[in-house]
Amino acid sequence: MGGRVSSSVREKRSLPSEMIVMRHSERVDDVFNGWTKKAIKDGVYSPYDLNMPPSLPIKRPIENYSLDTPITVNGQVLAKMIGRGLFVLKKVPDVIYCSPSLRCLQTAHAVKTLSQSKAKLRVEPALFENPHLYRAMPTLATKEERAQFEVDERYQPLIRLKDLFAKEERIKSYNSRLKDVLLRIAATTEPSPDTTKPLTVLVVGHASTVDLAVGVLNPKQRQTTTDDLHRIGDRIPYCSTVLFRRQSSYWEPIPDALPPVTYRFTKIKDDDCLFPSETSPIEFFMNLCIERMNKKIRNKSPND
Repeated sequence: MGGRVSSSVREKRSLPSEMIVMRHSERVDDVFNGWTKKAIKDGVYSPYDLNMPPSLPIKRPIENYSLDTPITVNGQVLAKMIGRGLFVLKKVPDVIYCSPSLRCLQTAHAVKTLSQSKAKLRVEPALFENPHLYRAMPTLATKEERAQFEVDERYQPLIRLKDLFAKEERIKSYNSRLKDVLLRIAATTEPSPDTTKPLTVLVVGHASTVDLAVGVLNPKQRQTTTDDLHRIGDRIPYCSTVLFRRQSSYWEPIPDALPPVTYRFTKIKDDDCLFPSETSPIEFFMNLCIERMNKKIRNKSPND
């Protein structure tokens, strides 16, 4: 029976009610200094540590990885743990945004897979970290190369990466860029068949993305400073996550919404068995004063 479609069956759309902002997982170049030169033998990639990727995720000259590093084997495991946790806690992302960096693509895809999210990745260059950290614009994955990560190529990004590198971006502009993209994500309505369920957005970026999110997604805003960015990766560990819940006029960070991941950095060698190079379990929690995100690092000795 023909006729016009009733307005009652039109697609239902909702604003995000929860936003999870996350740092990417462990990067290869942070663990293995100079790896792009050391891991080449007779022109072939040859990993020299079991924490290195057994094969490179994208077929391209290895020197391109020096500015666009992949994640380690441990990094894959850690990202999958986060994805599994989101699934168990019923925080499966309905929408996923990520920075175009390879480490963010890999992290977001691992979380997507283990959380059983049906969302495709929306690659957003506006989530890229401050360009002043790079000596040149990195060669990132092409559309064909990133197809393996289930990217939504219909998504229209807010900016192009080359525009970020066209001129120097100072810290104030970096704050403004991240604030703009996060607020735009928060203000974008999404298809929501089940309006009784919170619509959850996952944003996978860099350590500074997490810090900036805490600064802008609350009523008492603050800006991230140059001092804040100094060794920010030590303060905001790999795969750190913060869950924000929409309130009437701001986003509230929810402490303990996601359980922490506690792990110990170790190096396993055949000549000294288990050698703890660092022994610092990491706990991550949010401060309810909304002024700042705090991280508590608890030092343990191997004998504890």
